[in-house]
Amino acid sequence: MRNPAFQRTLKKTVEFAGVGLHSGEACRVVLTPAAADAGIIFQRTDLAAPDNVIAAIPENVACANHGTTLINEAGVSVATVEHLMAALALTGVDNVTVEIDGPEIPILDGSAAAFVTEIAQAGLSELRSRRRPLVITETERVADGERSIKVAPHAGRLVEIEIDFDDCLIGRQSLCLDLDDPAVIARLASARTFCRLNEVEALRAAGLIRGGALSNGIVVDGDRVLNEEPLRDPAEFALHKALDLIGDLYLLGGPVIGRIHAVKPGHDLNTRAALYLKQAQAETPQPARATA
Repeated sequence: MRNPAFQRTLKKTVEFAGVGLHSGEACRVVLTPAAADAGIIFQRTDLAAPDNVIAAIPENVACANHGTTLINEAGVSVATVEHLMAALALTGVDNVTVEIDGPEIPILDGSAAAFVTEIAQAGLSELRSRRRPLVITETERVADGERSIKVAPHAGRLVEIEIDFDDCLIGRQSLCLDLDDPAVIARLASARTFCRLNEVEALRAAGLIRGGALSNGIVVDGDRVLNEEPLRDPAEFALHKALDLIGDLYLLGGPVIGRIHAVKPGHDLNTRAALYLKQAQAETPQPARATA
């Protein structure tokens, strides 16, 4: 999908319902059209206005532990936003209000496929304001030990991912993905979240994955996948890491024009990179210079 010149929003409302991966709580989500320059806004309909509004911006990241949680100045939060954010990025939605009656976006099947399908079926309306992409003009790198996210100039939108889980079936995977290719969008959208079986007990002890099940994520035990459904793609694990990265970087409010090379990315590193890029964009005349 080539980047449109003007901002877009939904033509009509879109609804989803399910349980949160970590909270296990049932929730309903309604995406409603928004005006130009409104951005992506989450609204907790189970809480009183005006403190229930949370902007999807890097500064509002409160936690990036096995998911991205946003919080506003009143202390109101919304968790696990990354798959929906990725779907909005992949479909090119710039402005939308996300009404949710609980603390966490539903996990659905662990991918962004349902979000992308329903948004595409609803259709998009073009608005009069121009998009504001972040154009990378210099190579920069954000790192944490052997993990890193590097951005470099490029005329399109390329995402390169390297992951390494050499203690199990996942192994080492690397991909180069052109986000202007519709076939790539479909592969990304269908890639499910995953974990290793030996992580499950610790995650639950930490109060996480209370809503986790084989119906909403891949579980790997050594050299086998425990799910009855086979992998949707030979590179599904790397694809999902790329999906998370795309969702977290969409907190910038627009597409990144450049080449993104991520080595062992995760929500913590993804959201750090988004904040660095946002700060650089504010300090530097357009086109923005990415600094870390």
